[in-house]
Amino acid sequence: MKSSAKLSVIVFLLVIIAGRPALAQQSDEMLFYKFIGMSAWNGMYYGLAANHIFEIDNYKTATAIPIITAGSLALIPLFTNESRVITSNQLLLTGHGKLIGWAHGGSLALLINGDDSFDEGKSKLTVGLAALGSIGLGITGMQLANKTDWSEGRVALYRHYGIAMPVTGVSTCLTFSDDVRAVAGSVLLFGAGSYILADKVNSWNEFTRGEIRATQALTLMNGLLGLCILVDIEPDEPPNAAFIIPGLSIMAGTAWSHFWLKGANFTPQQGMTTLYAAGLGSLIGTGLAILFNPEDAEFNASHYLLPYATGMSCYAFAVQKLKNKNAALGYMLPDKSKAKWDFAIMPQNLYLNNKLVESNNLLNNRHTGMQPLFSASCTF
Repeated sequence: MKSSAKLSVIVFLLVIIAGRPALAQQSDEMLFYKFIGMSAWNGMYYGLAANHIFEIDNYKTATAIPIITAGSLALIPLFTNESRVITSNQLLLTGHGKLIGWAHGGSLALLINGDDSFDEGKSKLTVGLAALGSIGLGITGMQLANKTDWSEGRVALYRHYGIAMPVTGVSTCLTFSDDVRAVAGSVLLFGAGSYILADKVNSWNEFTRGEIRATQALTLMNGLLGLCILVDIEPDEPPNAAFIIPGLSIMAGTAWSHFWLKGANFTPQQGMTTLYAAGLGSLIGTGLAILFNPEDAEFNASHYLLPYATGMSCYAFAVQKLKNKNAALGYMLPDKSKAKWDFAIMPQNLYLNNKLVESNNLLNNRHTGMQPLFSASCTF
C-alpha cells in the first residue's frame, strides 16, 4: 500500500513537470497536455491492475510496470497527434469514459461472481474487467467526440447524469436489498438509463457548460446534505428506506438546478464561480458550526445544516448576480441573428413644418423640405 502511494506521488509529479510548458501555450495546446496527463494517470492504474492480475510480487518490477504503462500511454497521443489538437469534447468524453469504465466493468464482475468477487482468484477477474471497462469506454468516448457535433453543454450534461444516476441507483437499491449482485445491477441499469434521461433533458433545453457546472455544485451540496442526514439518523443496515435519502437529494438538486438555471447562459468561468461560492460558503458554515457547538459535542444537525445554509446562500447570491449580469448584457447587445425593426416618432417636426409652410423661401429651396413625423427601419 505504501509503495502504491509513493508511486502515485512520483507519477503525479512527473505529469506536473511535463505539463508545466503548457501554461505558456494557447488553450488548444493546453487541452492536449491535459490529455497527456490524463493518459499517464490512467496508465498508472492500468499498470497497478496488471500487477494484481499477474501477481507481481517483486518490489522493483511492481514499481516499474505502472511507470512504464503511464509513460507508454502518454507517448501514444504525443506521437500519433502531431498537430497537438485536442477538442474539449474529446478530453471530456474520453476522461469520462475511462472513469465510469472502472465502475461499470467492476459492476459486471460483481454481477457475475457476487459476494465472491474479491476472493482469491476471482479478484483477478474483477480488477481485469474494471480495467477493460475503463479502456473500452475511454475509446468509446473518443469515438463519440470525433463523430458527433455535440455542444460542450450537452457533453457536460451527459457526464453529470453518467455519474449522478448510478449513485442514485445504488441509493435506491439499498432501500430494498443489500445483495451485491443487485447493487452492481443498479449501477449498470441506472448508468445506461442516465444517458437516455440526459438526452431527454437536452431536448427540453440545451444547457451551456457553465450552467451544468452550476448544476453540479447544487447537486453536490444536496447530495452531501442527504448523506449527512443518513449518517445523523444512524439507520439499521440495508435494506432500509433511509438509504434512499442521498439518492433523492441528488436528483432533487439536479432537477431544481435545471429549472433555476434555464436561460442563465453561464460561461464555464461563471459556472466555476458558483462552484467556488458554494464551497467557500460551506467552509464558513463549517467554521460557524465548530464555533457554536461545545468541544465534546457529537455529530448533530447543526454540523451540516449550517454549512448547507451558508453554502446555499453564497451559491444563490452568485447565481442571481451572474444571471442579472448576463440579462443586462443580453438587453444591451442586439441579437444579430434576427431582423430588428426600429421606429422613431419625432413630434418636434410638426412645429418645424409649420414654420416651413409660413416661409415660401424655405419651401422653394431644393435642399430643404417637409420633415417626417416618424421613421422606420429594418436591420437584417
